[in-house]
Amino acid sequence: MKTRRIWILFSLVCAVFGTTFLAIRMGLDAGASPLLFAGLRFVAAGIILSGFLAASGRLTPARAIAYLPRAAFLSLFLTVGTFGFMFVAETRISSGLMARLDATGPLFTALFAAIFLGRKFAPLHAAAFALGTAGAVLIADPSATGDPVFLAAAMASVLFYAAGNALYPRIFPGDADPLSASALQTLVGGALLLALAFVFEKPVFPRAAVGPLLYLTLAGSVFAHTATLVLVRDAGPVFASSWLYAAPAAATIAGILVLGEAVSAAGSAGTVLALGGVFLLGRAESSLRRSALRRSGSAAQAPSEGVSAEGGA
Repeated sequence: MKTRRIWILFSLVCAVFGTTFLAIRMGLDAGASPLLFAGLRFVAAGIILSGFLAASGRLTPARAIAYLPRAAFLSLFLTVGTFGFMFVAETRISSGLMARLDATGPLFTALFAAIFLGRKFAPLHAAAFALGTAGAVLIADPSATGDPVFLAAAMASVLFYAAGNALYPRIFPGDADPLSASALQTLVGGALLLALAFVFEKPVFPRAAVGPLLYLTLAGSVFAHTATLVLVRDAGPVFASSWLYAAPAAATIAGILVLGEAVSAAGSAGTVLALGGVFLLGRAESSLRRSALRRSGSAAQAPSEGVSAEGGA
């Protein structure tokens, strides 16, 4: 039952994050300035999440005070760095290309996890990474080009995401409440992005960008980002971040429905490869957890693999 719930939640996260790339591009095409657009999204999401948790008694004043400094530091990676660079990058590069670049996230997450957490990986992981990355490249437009500066910004977004994933368990150990941590770092990160918007750009937010903002706030930030924390807890960090392999497939479907885009044979083949990579990654993570439990002899003694997978689009 738990495995079924994990896969249902994972599928929903893939669907939402696969379409948020499109929503970002739609808001930017409508004329919204990128840092203001990103800041409004995360401030709104942070207020909603924090308010709900405070009303339910989960985010108490004492917990907020204890978490706030760490949440502010984490927000520099998972909100300011990841989304500041992503929104700026999508002013010049396509959402499909951003999705393709973002699909390298699990590879960098694995690298940073090995560096910061001492994670070990099996040959099956390598096969999963190879399949997933190859699939993402095929699904995204391989002929897409962009300004090198904005391509660099896109890659910076991925690196900040991966580093934040690896730092998360160091900053918030396993007994910390992930929803409270997510709400606070979202709120603080959004406020920092708004501050940067008034320093580095001329803030503009047209009425046509309201719809994309609402979708990104409610579906992307409130639901999907919180759901990834649950996946991290229940399925491990690398599997949780592997939604990046399936996101280009969801982005392709969104393009067909919204923009009438055609699907190429390469795109169809990439979808199969990407989902195959997700499946292998899940098997590899499950195998590692079973091996850890057998070595320790107790689930309570199994090593923690928790890392935030809160990046995304």
